[in-house]
This record gives sequence, structure tokens and C-alpha cells, in this order.
Amino acid sequence: MDICDMARKAKPKKATPDKIIAATLKMATTHPWPEISLDDIAEAVKLKPSELKQHFASKLAILDGFNRQIDEQVAAAFGDASENESVRDQLFDILMSRFDALQPQKKAVKAILRKTVPFDPKASLCGLGAVMRSMGSALNLLGIRSKTPLGCIKIRALAAVYLRSFKIWLEDESADMAKTMVILDDGLAKIENLAQIFPRSKKNQPT
Repeated sequence: MDICDMARKAKPKKATPDKIIAATLKMATTHPWPEISLDDIAEAVKLKPSELKQHFASKLAILDGFNRQIDEQVAAAFGDASENESVRDQLFDILMSRFDALQPQKKAVKAILRKTVPFDPKASLCGLGAVMRSMGSALNLLGIRSKTPLGCIKIRALAAVYLRSFKIWLEDESADMAKTMVILDDGLAKIENLAQIFPRSKKNQPT
């Protein structure tokens, strides 16, 4: 092996978006969120700030990337779901899959929210938009139309149920997330009875 081959082999790999997100969430558990800068994150993943910005232009963009990451995990987990279940049961499975995916990062999520929601309206608005997008994705997994006036109502109804359950999840320390499941099931039951807002739909129906 010549010197050039050795140099190429020793060259460290560039940080991927997933590694940037992971490093950011790890920092959020040990540092106040407002005090973390993009330069700090770049240093943690051994990138120049300009290189980091090729992936994410801001901390909000990193959080949005994390939310999309969770959406992808949920979609993958739901791939083997039974179509014989009711829409309500399938939505319960989808949203619980979301909490399962979030669980390893609960400490970071709590730390970020504690320093963001009360003090940063822009971040809160972006977060709400991300939730709406995720609820639309959840409906799309069931083939339920979401890009229609009625679809918007369904997204808002599901988002209200999710956010109520999310608040409980943040403080739910039970191993099986029992408290979260109770609140989620109760919320889905209420919107299911609201003029049959989630009727049975065929999977993969166009949106």
C-alpha cells in the first residue's frame, strides 16, 4: 500500500445529516438550547460552519430534519400493519409508533421544548407546522385524503389529539407508555364519533 492509498484510507468521513441531528440532540441534553450555536454543532461533528450549512441553514432546520426522520421511521414501522383493523386502531398504531420513535430522544425533546415554546414564537409556529405535516403523513399512510378542505379538518382534529397525547408522553415514565396510550385512545374515540370524521378508506387512495 503506497502513501496515497494510506492517506485516502485515513481520511475521515464527512458527517451526514443523521449524524448532525444526533449530535445536536445530544448537545441539547447538556447545554441550554438557546446557547447552542451552529458553530458549536459544526465543531461537534467536525465540519466547517459553511459545510454544516450545506445540510442545515439553522437549528430550526435541524429540528425539522429530526421530525422528518421520525416520519420516515413511522412509515417504515407501519408497513406491515393489518388492513383489517379500523381506521381508529390503525391511527392508534401509527401515533404510538411515533412515540416509540421519539422515546430515545425524550430527554433532548423535553430540554428543547422547555427553552423554546415559552420564549420563541417562530420556533413554536414551525413546530406546529411540522406536526400538521406529520399528521397529514399519518393519514396518507391509510390512503385518507389530506389535501382537501375536509382533509385539513381531519389533520387539525388528529393534531389536537396528538398534541394532547404528546403532553402526557413528555411526563409519562411508565415502561409501556400506559398513560399516553389511554389519552391517545380516548382522543381518537372522540374524533371517531365526531360525524364519522375518519371513515373507512382504501389504502393508497390518491391524495
